[in-house]
Amino acid sequence: MSNQGLNGAGPLSHEQVTQWIGEIQALKQQVTDLKRDRDAAYQAADAWQARYTTEAQQRRADREQFQQQQARLQGEVDRLRGNPDAVLDGWEPLGDAASAGAALPASTPATLAEAQIECRQLREQLAQLVRQLQAEREAHDRTRRDLTTALGDAIDALERERQR
Repeated sequence: MSNQGLNGAGPLSHEQVTQWIGEIQALKQQVTDLKRDRDAAYQAADAWQARYTTEAQQRRADREQFQQQQARLQGEVDRLRGNPDAVLDGWEPLGDAASAGAALPASTPATLAEAQIECRQLREQLAQLVRQLQAEREAHDRTRRDLTTALGDAIDALERERQR
C-alpha cells in the first residue's frame, strides 16, 4: 500500500489521515442523519397520504349519502307536486287542485340545505293545508247538520199544517 498523498503529492501525515478519517466519519454521520430524515419524511408523507385517502373516502361516502338523500327528498317533492292528494290519506280536495299545485315552487334545489329548507317549507304548507281542509270539513259537517235539522223542522211544520 502506498503512502502517497492526494494526487501523488507525497506521503500523508498522521494528522492528515486522522483528519480524513474524521471527515469521513462526519460524512457517514451526515448520510445516516439524512437517511433518517428521509425515512421520517417518507413516513410523514405516508401518514398524510393515509389521512388524505381516509378523508377522500369519507367525503365520497358523504357525497353519495347526500346525493341519495337529495334524490329521496326530490322524489318526495315531486310526489307532493304531482299528487298532493296522496299525502292527505285519501281525503278529497275541496278546491281546485291545479291552484294548490301552483303554490309549490318550481325550481330544483341546488344543495342539500336548500332541499331541506324547501322540504320543511313544504311540510309546513302541507300541515297548514291539512288544517284548513279539516276546518272546512268540520264547517261542512256543521252546515249539513244544521240544514238537515232545518229540513226536518220544515217537514214537521208542513205535516202539522196538513193535519189541520
